Amino acid sequence: MTDLYKKNIILIFLLLIFFVGGLLRFYQLDKVPNGLHIDEAINGVNGYFLLKTGKDSNNSKLPFQTEVFGDYNPTGYAYLTILPIKLFGLNEFSTRFPGAFLGSLTILACYLLTFSIFRNKKVGLLSAFLFAVNPWHIVLSRSSEETLVSLFFVVSGFALVILSFENQKLKLLIPGILLLAVSYFVYFTPRVFVPLVFLAILIYLFRIWNKKQIRKYKSLLVGSFLLLGVLALFLVFLVKGGEDRFKQVSIFGSLETRLVMEEQIREDGVSGTNIKITQTFHNKVVNYFLTYISNYVDYFSGSFLFIKGGLPVWLRVEGMGLVYLIELPFLLVGLATLVTNKNKMHKVPLLWLLIVPMVAAITTDDIPNIRRSLIMLPMIEVISAFGFLYILQNKRKLINILVISSFGIFLTYNFFYFLHQYFVHVPIHRNWFRNEGFGEMVNTVKNSYNNVDKVIVTKDAGGIYPLILFYMKYDPKTYQDEGAPKDKNYGGFGKFFFVPQACPSIDKDIRFPNANKIIYVNKGDCKLKAINQKIIYRKDKTKVFNITYEQI
Repeated sequence: MTDLYKKNIILIFLLLIFFVGGLLRFYQLDKVPNGLHIDEAINGVNGYFLLKTGKDSNNSKLPFQTEVFGDYNPTGYAYLTILPIKLFGLNEFSTRFPGAFLGSLTILACYLLTFSIFRNKKVGLLSAFLFAVNPWHIVLSRSSEETLVSLFFVVSGFALVILSFENQKLKLLIPGILLLAVSYFVYFTPRVFVPLVFLAILIYLFRIWNKKQIRKYKSLLVGSFLLLGVLALFLVFLVKGGEDRFKQVSIFGSLETRLVMEEQIREDGVSGTNIKITQTFHNKVVNYFLTYISNYVDYFSGSFLFIKGGLPVWLRVEGMGLVYLIELPFLLVGLATLVTNKNKMHKVPLLWLLIVPMVAAITTDDIPNIRRSLIMLPMIEVISAFGFLYILQNKRKLINILVISSFGIFLTYNFFYFLHQYFVHVPIHRNWFRNEGFGEMVNTVKNSYNNVDKVIVTKDAGGIYPLILFYMKYDPKTYQDEGAPKDKNYGGFGKFFFVPQACPSIDKDIRFPNANKIIYVNKGDCKLKAINQKIIYRKDKTKVFNITYEQI
């Protein structure tokens, strides 16, 4: 078999895997998951606003980060939606397109990263295949997730950087560093993870490089690390909202950790414990450390990875873990083999896997969090693929056939079970988390918008202004000229007026505007006697909104 023939076979298999992965990420992308989460809506809205005006929904010109409900997020994903929105309009498909597209490309990046570490095309192909059909990645690829897009830049960047090691190729190193830097502008986790992994690789691998290595290349590697580190510090502590975000989610700003410590001190006081003992056992250092270790261990739990998955709940597939259970034995074999492997480069997956939870564990909300820990996934699949192929080495043909057939059968069952859970159950199970019914509500209001004076909307269904801007395709310039008012109580934009009452058509307030023709958007369970009304239902037949029309 010639080398050219082998290369063609590898390429055909890789393209086939990419096609399957792309199909899983794009199939019914505009319909599943149904509804639109607030984070998705704000990404689409900001992309639409940037396209039309060069400013986001907060009236900030070309921002690095944007504020929504007191939370700051990078705007990288919003910039990536500009072209799809230009081509397809502002809708679910265009908003989710960057995630699905770059999620598909990450399959190829996973192959490249695996090959850069092991120099083995079989391990690369198998890891790419496992990555392509992985539930964790498929779900996030279809949900406008910033972490999903940042993963592409992280995996691609490190793949090129590691490939550059062999012959000190600057044409690989420089693009790799640029890709890693881009990941900072899409999600927060890479800002800590990338410098840590880069430093770990440098420290660990510099020892094995001989004296003939080019000094200039080594200097560039160190300089690249310093550049990435300084850029991360700049974005976290100097760009508006970066430090605020860190304080919001870190264990050091956690009210829960503080309350637990205060409770322990109070209980010591009741028990008459010596003050020195209390200070020894119940202090910030001990409590923060215990919280951190507890969070760290959670990311390696079997329940998180293989049985139930993690948080937030709207990204969870009921009855599914994040990785197929059939992969567990191969993952364990791969881990054991790599720990004892003498090849220094083969330790990179272990370093990577150990560092990811170090970053994710410093946060407190939604633990274990499938967004912040997604960067674990490529190495989980890489190690599983390595373990599977290791088992097949030097074994009898009959044993290999048994291993391959068993793996194939159980993986196929796991895969189709996931597809059933995702495409059949997710659209119905706990679908209120994804704001199902908002699109139908806004479209209903839109049909009468020009013929009424005011639209009074309940805020009892949650923060809704991004969803109204999204589905109304509200003119960005008009909204910005109005002062980007959002949905403050007893205020609004255009004809929309937002109120805290669940049933504003019943519980009227003197702060409501005086108008002749009014549309009231009530919560679905409001018991109204109005003749002219429309009820918006979810797929599970529960009521979302009750829209009434009033003319004075």
